[in-house]
Amino acid sequence: MKNLKQFIKEHFESVDHCAEVLDVSRRTVENYMYVNPTGILRHSAKIVQVKDINPLDLFDAVGETMEELNENRPKE
Repeated sequence: MKNLKQFIKEHFESVDHCAEVLDVSRRTVENYMYVNPTGILRHSAKIVQVKDINPLDLFDAVGETMEELNENRPKE
């Protein structure tokens, strides 16, 4: 299953292109990839419309990224 970084790489030419399409900064897209993947869901309608993808693919990528972030989080 793809994580959000792989999803963006596959469906957009670059992180900068993704930021341009979503009308956000590059830093915001990086934040979606590495810190808060659920943040990109507010743009899901635009991503589906512009890139003509299945919304479930985006949701799966967000879920995979969340799992990866939780696995890498230090245990208390």
